Amino acid sequence: MKNAVTIAVILVFAVPVFGLNGSLETIGEIRVLNLWGTWEEMGYAHGYLLGPDLKEFYEEYFLELAGSQANVNYLRNYFPIYFSVPEEFSDYADGIIAGVSDTISIWSSVYGRNIDVLDIFISSSVPDLSAVVDFQQLLCSSASAWGSATSNDPALQGSPAVSRNLDYYVDTQETILDQHLLLVYDPEVGQDWISVAFPGFMGCLSGMNETGLNASLNMGNYQGTSQTTPEFVPICMALALGLSSEDFDNSGTCDISDVMASVTTWNRSNSYDIHISSPADIGTGGNPAVIAEINNHSGYAFRYATDESSISPDRMILTNHHRVLYPPVSCYRYSRLLDSLETNPDVTLNRLWNFMGAVGGPPTPGVGGTLQTMIFQPEQRRTGLAFASSGTASYSKSPEWIEWSDLYPNHDPQSVEEGSAHPATLHIYPNPVSSVLYITAGVSNAERLRLFDLSGRQMSVPFSRTAGNQFAVDISNLAPGLYLLMNNSGEITERASFLILR
Repeated sequence: MKNAVTIAVILVFAVPVFGLNGSLETIGEIRVLNLWGTWEEMGYAHGYLLGPDLKEFYEEYFLELAGSQANVNYLRNYFPIYFSVPEEFSDYADGIIAGVSDTISIWSSVYGRNIDVLDIFISSSVPDLSAVVDFQQLLCSSASAWGSATSNDPALQGSPAVSRNLDYYVDTQETILDQHLLLVYDPEVGQDWISVAFPGFMGCLSGMNETGLNASLNMGNYQGTSQTTPEFVPICMALALGLSSEDFDNSGTCDISDVMASVTTWNRSNSYDIHISSPADIGTGGNPAVIAEINNHSGYAFRYATDESSISPDRMILTNHHRVLYPPVSCYRYSRLLDSLETNPDVTLNRLWNFMGAVGGPPTPGVGGTLQTMIFQPEQRRTGLAFASSGTASYSKSPEWIEWSDLYPNHDPQSVEEGSAHPATLHIYPNPVSSVLYITAGVSNAERLRLFDLSGRQMSVPFSRTAGNQFAVDISNLAPGLYLLMNNSGEITERASFLILR
């Protein structure tokens, strides 16, 4: 009976990856998760392809960010009372958990329970829930320019561009530094859009859609919650709906007002400043950039370039404080950018990147720092992107420039048709195994191979290349049981499960 159960488990793990509505690839140092189809199908592929990463993120990074299991439990109780999740993201979360559970065990020995959709909800709502739990280092900076500000730059020629730092907490084990992602969405209904985020994250911290609308979230001052009705919609989900909808505000056209509407439609639980930009022809009042200042206590207001008179027109700066909804307060990062623009009003792509270096900070374990630096060019639908690594801030790296055509189409149209499976390139033997596992894979680089146990923990084992695309791995020091081998070829991810017996 024991052998029959083991065989059944192996069959479950042998579900082919090729029918998934998703794939993993890399562009330079940037890991890219491609997703397409319905929200639930995209969620399933997200969970299936990133199950071990997602579990590590939630068990290690999020737990440390929250401060304790007691805080996590408090948030799990608080969220269902005060928050409403849009149907799209409810379906997406269902898909994520289903995908993870078809890849690894969703049982968490850290929490003593299964990981579930509520965990996905709360870890995607950190900006909102920081009003009730003191999450650390939720900062950010951004700057945008267009028209007269960028007219002298041969690369921009007057078109708009915005640079942005995501400053976030860094856990003591630096788990977060291995978890960066560029998510590339092709939904069945709505706009194609991209999001710079982490495994399991739903919504948008920084993103852009196929029309060129883009937005990034900063935390605002005057934080906290005094009005708990009507129910809150997590701000990153609201922002994502503005980017992914064909016409969120039903105005008859997709323009910057769609994102302005999406982030102000629902009640908000905390304080945010959102930098929104667009191609010049779909801006608001001739402005291709606007900042939405939002908080729970006072509602919202919009800030325009004319509100920053010392650097207007055609330039905007955002750090972490309101300037229209409330009188501005002192901020050294804002002052540093302001002084630079007052000294020299001309803005180039290189200067936008250097702005972020002037106001960023290195990733410091147990403290925080600048994890992601990016530039969005709305009219070109082009992104420059860099991720922090251990000891190296993102802004100190050269950006990886990614064209929209590098990302879309994000899948072969035939890959969603029945019977279009790729031939498998990942083969292992023997199985079961007792000492050395031999691998044939569609890669020549052992760094593409990763090994996980049934709980989702990555095993530290050396893969050695024996010839071409053939490898061997000594598993004699691993405990008997079921394991999962993953091969990310850069175009598609394959999995093979095997049993260690002794």
